[in-house]
Amino acid sequence: MKKGLNGFQLKIIAISLMVIDHTGALFFPEILVFRIIGRLSFPLFAFFIVEGFQHTRSVKKYLIRLGACAITFQIPDWFSSIYGKLTINPLFGVHYVLNIFATLFLGLAAIALFHKSKSKSNAMAWAAAILMAVLAQVTGADYGAYGVMYVLTFYLAGTDIKSLLMGTVVLHTAYAGFDMITGLIRTGNASFPHAIQLYSMASVFLIAMYNGEQGRKLKFFFYAFYPAHMIILYLIDAILR
Repeated sequence: MKKGLNGFQLKIIAISLMVIDHTGALFFPEILVFRIIGRLSFPLFAFFIVEGFQHTRSVKKYLIRLGACAITFQIPDWFSSIYGKLTINPLFGVHYVLNIFATLFLGLAAIALFHKSKSKSNAMAWAAAILMAVLAQVTGADYGAYGVMYVLTFYLAGTDIKSLLMGTVVLHTAYAGFDMITGLIRTGNASFPHAIQLYSMASVFLIAMYNGEQGRKLKFFFYAFYPAHMIILYLIDAILR
């Protein structure tokens, strides 16, 4: 067994960080460290979308699987929004239209289209990927275009850590610029309200520990964990109330 972290161990870290993030958002919104720690979660999921794309036997089946999860797992998110309104709790409930699996689905579609089109035209490849990012933004998918571009960044960077770091720096520079420009247009204030996402770049150091081995195969466990942990958090909140 190689030194470092295998895929299973990195995924365990990713879902653990996700639980910390969501626990902090729901029960300790005033303690920012929970959200900062949670910023490292999504990049790890984005990284494994690229890994899955490179090793899957069927990209089509992979897309169908993510799409099915996006549709099915939307139910707990709808419940959370309804529950938040019924309990008059503005801190409870999701603040996006489509869940994270929709973002991962569009991220996978982006790199699949990019990979297929780049042999014909780089411009066509970029256009296809950007179209998926725009689709994520306009449909209200969690993390929006930024989430899709994170997947594309990891795809383009490959396994080289310097390229991964450079790619995330470029991505967040563009993200900050987008935030500032849109803020300036809407309110006249060129701010970066999503600056907390800068902490997500630290995930590259976790990825640097990846040894390339798959580890234990619990694919459907990681899919099911997302709605399961959300439901558990909802129940805990209901009991405490």
